[in-house]
Amino acid sequence: MFMASKANEFDATASMLGYLYQARYALFLSLQKIRDVQDPDECFVSIEKLDDIAFETGGNPADILQTKYHGTEGNLTDRSADLWKTIRVWAEGITKGGLDPATTNFTLVTTQSAPETGVVAALLLASSRDIKAARNLLDGIAAETSNATNLPAYAAYNALLDWQKDQLIGSINILCRSASILDVADLIKKELRTAIEKRHIDAFCTRLEGEWFKRFISAMSSSDEKEVCLGEVVAIIDDLRSQFSLTNLTADYTEAEPKDIDVDSDDRNFVEQLRIVGYTNMAIRVAIINYYRAYEQRSRWSRDGLLKPGELKAYLNKLQEEWEFHLSIMQPDFDFSKEEHCKKLGRGVYEKCQEDNTSNRIRKDFSHPYVARGSYHTLADELKIGWHPNYQSLLQKQDKKGVA
Repeated sequence: MFMASKANEFDATASMLGYLYQARYALFLSLQKIRDVQDPDECFVSIEKLDDIAFETGGNPADILQTKYHGTEGNLTDRSADLWKTIRVWAEGITKGGLDPATTNFTLVTTQSAPETGVVAALLLASSRDIKAARNLLDGIAAETSNATNLPAYAAYNALLDWQKDQLIGSINILCRSASILDVADLIKKELRTAIEKRHIDAFCTRLEGEWFKRFISAMSSSDEKEVCLGEVVAIIDDLRSQFSLTNLTADYTEAEPKDIDVDSDDRNFVEQLRIVGYTNMAIRVAIINYYRAYEQRSRWSRDGLLKPGELKAYLNKLQEEWEFHLSIMQPDFDFSKEEHCKKLGRGVYEKCQEDNTSNRIRKDFSHPYVARGSYHTLADELKIGWHPNYQSLLQKQDKKGVA
């Protein structure tokens, strides 16, 4: 993370980007881990538990990572606060017994560059390492007293026994010039190339990240459950993959509601249609929510290119035909000269149209009823369908009253 400028000392953008980077990088690493581990159900990932990011297998820490995101270019120097704060976290974890350097990998991920020589250069990812030389460099810096900021970190490092220092140094890997927050998004897409069609990869990743952030917010807000099982991530990907199939669509608004619902002052056509046949505010409120969800969902499908050409128009036509079917078979049982019969017919047709059945689905495997229910309200709002047999003339009379 990086500091805000003095001109904007209360600007939280830097911190926000740091946390978003941390969470996005954790998703990227989780996707890699899923591919590499033997059983994702036995591997767990956490954020801000053991470290910025941590992977545990069998209850034991296996990979511990610190992420340091900087929006501007710079170097990770041997006395950098980023480096020594990270070493302090790891050293204190070893001293307290929570981390075992013999079985744990320690990684510092930073967007900064590395110098060609010194401690940082000695700890870069490599096939071999001169542990003795790296330790001499670290010991020399940790013996200094002029850097007040780093003194607590120096003390934590010096508290380690010699063999603990050697094990820690042998387990550290520094990854400099790491991908930016936008580049990590591209890396995630590469990991998912075999999971989804190329034309849908952006829409797929957006939804995966949304589920990922929701799951982690839930975990971090819990007093006892601080990690996420990689098996859950696999299940989320599998569920999303099924939603992107030819027989299904994504369900993005199952719990969404408009910010302000004022039933009494809402005079849209579909609301007035429900009032005309005698529905209460409670039923109208549900209708308003379904109208909103369906509208937003259809719009998002269109933006993301998930619908076939003409599919939405054909679907709305199908719903209109369903309305005509229900109205035609129910009409003979009612006397249109009696207003109560007209209202009862309207409620009956409406209830039929609001039922959850396969004939109302936009695609065979899309089983969420809010799209069909809300789309009927779209047709009612456009006066293409209605519940009261005389809905058009009644609404016209109300409009004239409003003008008068």
